[in-house]
Amino acid sequence: MIFFAFIFMAVAVINIIYPAFGWYMRYGWMVKGDSEPSDAYLLMSRISSIVVLVVFFIFVIPLLF
Repeated sequence: MIFFAFIFMAVAVINIIYPAFGWYMRYGWMVKGDSEPSDAYLLMSRISSIVVLVVFFIFVIPLLF
């Protein structure tokens, strides 16, 4: 369980630091040519990752310890 919590936190932090990576993994490979995620997508991806990480720390971390 702790391993999955660590993986979840690592993915959320990566998405906060470099949200374009998630876009490339999900949509980038489907697009031919040079395509980039929009600024709105990057902003919402960062905000949602921060919210998910805060909720994770509030509800899940106390259950692990």
